[in-house]
Amino acid sequence: MTAATNPTRHVLVVGAQCEGGARLEGLEDAARALHAALVDPKLGACVDRGEQSLLIGTNLGSTQVREAVERAAQDARRDGGLLVLALLGHGEGAEGAPLYFVTSGGENAAPLSNVNVPSLLGDLLNHPGLAGLIAIVDTCLAGGAVPATPVIIAGPQGGNVRFSLLFGATAKELAFDLRLSRGLTRMIEEGMPGTGEFLKVDDDLMEHLREQIDGQQPGRYVFDGAPYFGDVLWLARNRAASLNRDLGSIASKAVRDAVLRIDSSLQLSTEGELVAWLKENKQTASAGPWAAVHRLREVLAELEAGRETLNVANKVFGPNLTEDDLRLVGMLAGLPLRFLRNESPPTLRDLVEYAAHHGGAAGGQHRALAHLVAAMTQVTGHGDQLPEDVVIWAQDLELTPTVKNHLRELNHQPHGEWAPRLVLVLADDGGESVVRVDAWLLFGRAVLGSQRFLCNPGDKGLKAALAKAVAWSAPWANIAGKRLKHIDVAAPTLVLLDWPPEEQFIGKYNKLGVNYTVTTRWSGLLTPPHGTTVDDMLQVGEQLLISLGDSNCSGPEWLHIEQLGTVEQLQKHLSNHGFGQYVWAVASLPETDWDLVAQELLEHTPALVWPRQKDVSDTQVIRASVGKHWQALPQHIAHAYRQHLSGVGLSHDDDLGPLATVRVAWHDKDWQAFCRRRASTVLRAPDEMTYKERA
Repeated sequence: MTAATNPTRHVLVVGAQCEGGARLEGLEDAARALHAALVDPKLGACVDRGEQSLLIGTNLGSTQVREAVERAAQDARRDGGLLVLALLGHGEGAEGAPLYFVTSGGENAAPLSNVNVPSLLGDLLNHPGLAGLIAIVDTCLAGGAVPATPVIIAGPQGGNVRFSLLFGATAKELAFDLRLSRGLTRMIEEGMPGTGEFLKVDDDLMEHLREQIDGQQPGRYVFDGAPYFGDVLWLARNRAASLNRDLGSIASKAVRDAVLRIDSSLQLSTEGELVAWLKENKQTASAGPWAAVHRLREVLAELEAGRETLNVANKVFGPNLTEDDLRLVGMLAGLPLRFLRNESPPTLRDLVEYAAHHGGAAGGQHRALAHLVAAMTQVTGHGDQLPEDVVIWAQDLELTPTVKNHLRELNHQPHGEWAPRLVLVLADDGGESVVRVDAWLLFGRAVLGSQRFLCNPGDKGLKAALAKAVAWSAPWANIAGKRLKHIDVAAPTLVLLDWPPEEQFIGKYNKLGVNYTVTTRWSGLLTPPHGTTVDDMLQVGEQLLISLGDSNCSGPEWLHIEQLGTVEQLQKHLSNHGFGQYVWAVASLPETDWDLVAQELLEHTPALVWPRQKDVSDTQVIRASVGKHWQALPQHIAHAYRQHLSGVGLSHDDDLGPLATVRVAWHDKDWQAFCRRRASTVLRAPDEMTYKERA
């Protein structure tokens, strides 16, 4: 909201001078300079009421000051405006006592001749009709100016106020040379790069003041209990914003931080100023530390890439993007949740600047910008085709492969619908205990974020980690406007066999397989068994995909019970079949060593079908059902399981019912692609261990 829509702004600056040795040198000049900045239409934008808005003297007295404050408050009330009140001079008060503003012309005067500042501010905050109050107190012990909370919240206004207080020292400190007033005036006159259109009593302002003020600790107090009215409570317009309008707040902060590393007194705030300074100081040894100058060059490169990207994005995508689209674009580009979920939705400039300056550009490859443009291409419905202007942009920045790859990943929807998918990988300790759950959130095949959740020992710890992982994904799904439906759970063999993920509760009523379509995976391609490498396992996976794609493949290869009598018998049988040529299936479980048998089968081909229970009444029915629903096996098993639990009959499709008694560890192109992408981070099992997977 622009300043024109804000309430009228009134000001009163009081500079109370003392006589004799307590006289403050330069008080009058400091008060006049602050008043001039606050009534400047381009800066403080307050109404200039001449002597009524600037009160300076040696014997003002509490009555004259209170009358001036009352007049200013009445003027603001009449206009429905706000008041900026500045008190400059001496302050008195014992530790824990309220601050008294010395107005009598002499220190240690009777309290009634001075002004009780917290009481004065409390009266103003309960003066009806004020749109807000900003107080500046530059005295010793200025922290004692904070009004008591009950006065604010239990007074006539009932806390229905907006209030910002800026004080020059703590309630126990002396203040020197009017440093707060002078520093604040200088900041208003010069502006603060990278802090938006207005200067507010906020963290940015305090950071700058504390850098300028030595020997005392300035502070602030903010209370906002009023309904929204106009813009935020601002102290002055930010002159640096008009001088740096080419840059948004994120880019401006990147510039400011880089410049401060070289010299805190160096004033550079625009791309042009950076170019000029670097050119002028190219061969100068005193330009600054090498690393700091190098960072400044990096920021300049980021500014250039961001400017080019913003120009293209505004031209090609800008007219079609809503605020919800922009949040979605940021998510699909992999920008962090804390940035996307701010109360104010990100603008297109915000997204581009964040990607440019915080996206982890490496080796000249601005990958975050590439992902951002790919996401905009996807969200605006361009499919796999990059618009012509984007093609030229990508070529200029050498980002064409990165943009195309991310766009292809976003457009690949495993389940035929554009929705998030959560991948949970359970890592064990070599036995039956899971020590952590690694979570990845995917859209299509694009990995948007990941998080690790450690497990306490036991089933309860695992369920708690799963619940946290699912909860972690929820905000992302909400940004996308989609319900999370599909969860892949990958587990090592012992956990896979003994712990069906779809049967687990992750809340009081939240059974995983009821609320989500759960696809179970074997984690051997992520944590390869002893004696194999990740590349070995990926090759097995590739062969399996070829076998599954064969038109003659109409189902799994069922093993006879005699082939499962011992591990040695199974190994002999498998030796006659190439790796990955079949999905192996077991109609009934062997009496012994099922875990070792399953391990051998999964190493031979990372997909397996087996009965949920040990006792199977009719293996032929199970085989027939698996064969008929082969092409959509994991989804149909999940559907049959949900129907079985809910008690809903399957009479309309009787041969689907037996699938509720079947489990499957499934391997497909999407899981292969995920594992291939993770190959560089795969951990190998220690040589001294058995062939079970290790985390």
